[in-house]
Amino acid sequence: MKNDFSVDFFSDSRYEELTAEISYKGQILCQINKDKGPNEVEIEFFNDSRLLAEEVEMKFPLNTFISILNETKLELLD
Repeated sequence: MKNDFSVDFFSDSRYEELTAEISYKGQILCQINKDKGPNEVEIEFFNDSRLLAEEVEMKFPLNTFISILNETKLELLD
């Protein structure tokens, strides 16, 4: 299940610091940024979709998603 998630770190012009984008089966879920510091990491969810060859059902185990979020946050702050 974790392999269905992907994380890309990049520089977004809307933020001063590095950001991380989390996708599920190629469909973007959210972006995490640390502009306000390590104790106020923000998450932005996206309601628009990428155009993919097939529709992705956005349903997955909560614990897996929380684990991905925590791992991504730690990497972003590193």
